[in-house]
Amino acid sequence: MTQSNRAVLQAIEYHLPEARVTNDALAEQFPEWTPARIHEIVGVDERHVAASDECASDLAVAAATKLLASGRASPADIDYVIHCTQAPDYFLPTTACVIQNRLGLPTHCGAVDLNLGCSGYVYGLGLAKGLIESDQANRVLFLTADRYSKYLNPRDKSVRSVLADGAAATLLTSDASATGGRLAGPFVYGTDGRGASNLIVPAGGRRHATAVRPERPRADRRQRERAHRQQRVHERRRDLCVHAA
Repeated sequence: MTQSNRAVLQAIEYHLPEARVTNDALAEQFPEWTPARIHEIVGVDERHVAASDECASDLAVAAATKLLASGRASPADIDYVIHCTQAPDYFLPTTACVIQNRLGLPTHCGAVDLNLGCSGYVYGLGLAKGLIESDQANRVLFLTADRYSKYLNPRDKSVRSVLADGAAATLLTSDASATGGRLAGPFVYGTDGRGASNLIVPAGGRRHATAVRPERPRADRRQRERAHRQQRVHERRRDLCVHAA
């Protein structure tokens, strides 16, 4: 890294959808919890929820538009856009490419999606830092956006109290004179995939392309097994009658 290409954070903006779910509303659905208890556990009093026709990319575009309108950069200045989300518009094409077009960013702009949750901001900053300090980009627009409310089971209070929808836009640039808190990094990474099944959306990818059916109760399985045995007994008796004839 040379002194001329140090990655720095220049601006941050955010966007939250209008609808809100308060602790009072959650306490009505889960009487065993009080609003005060929910606040004590998760530290918030309300969470924002996107409309049924809003995608994570819509939230990201709103946050990016606010940042660009602040005058810290123009669309023509951006030469790379990173979009971190676990709720992409499509499997194909990359949502970052869709966002590039919607924001009017130049066609020489790089664009990539990053599929990560809570750690996504740190990973995205690390990627942006690498792009800038290796002279691959000068101004990176890093967007984090998700609408987890689409995935949540309405009866699961453990995740409904924590996860919600929103977006942030961060501008990182090259600045040789920057020091202190504005510098991006350093970062420390870690991964433990053993807990993958603890927070998962099992359907939709190629492992389970369609909805995963919940396991039926044991009583239903026993009933099916009993019916299968009876069918086999019936078939054997029919075969014996045929041979006897």
